[in-house]
Amino acid sequence: MQMFNYVFLPTDAPVSFPKQMTKFKCLILIEREVGGDYRNEVSKALVKAGCLYSLAWGIDCSAWDDSVDWAFLESYNFGDYPEDKSVMTTWHEHETLEEVMEFAKHCTDHSEVKLEDILVLDFAHHERNELIENLYLAA
Repeated sequence: MQMFNYVFLPTDAPVSFPKQMTKFKCLILIEREVGGDYRNEVSKALVKAGCLYSLAWGIDCSAWDDSVDWAFLESYNFGDYPEDKSVMTTWHEHETLEEVMEFAKHCTDHSEVKLEDILVLDFAHHERNELIENLYLAA
């Protein structure tokens, strides 16, 4: 059964992820300014938690893509890593929220692992769990 988890992050506060999620995709929605150090901290935590596919959409989304890439490489001391642990990253700078939802739901295959669980990190000013979940389910 597919698991959908939404985390609302209105400030650069410590983030924790659901423990039951171990191999998952993460959709990062950025609608407010996020500090670079905090972005790197969240990226490292995502890799450590088992994120295998990261999608970034919104403000500075390409910086999030790079941050997750660096966090992954750093986690293996910039050396060899097992294929089933590799983290795919994409950013969606010129797409609508609906388009990125569709991509997240249907185009996030990992070469070694079936990814059904999704974590949405919403860096926004207002909580919108119901809206985001409905968009994802409708995609």
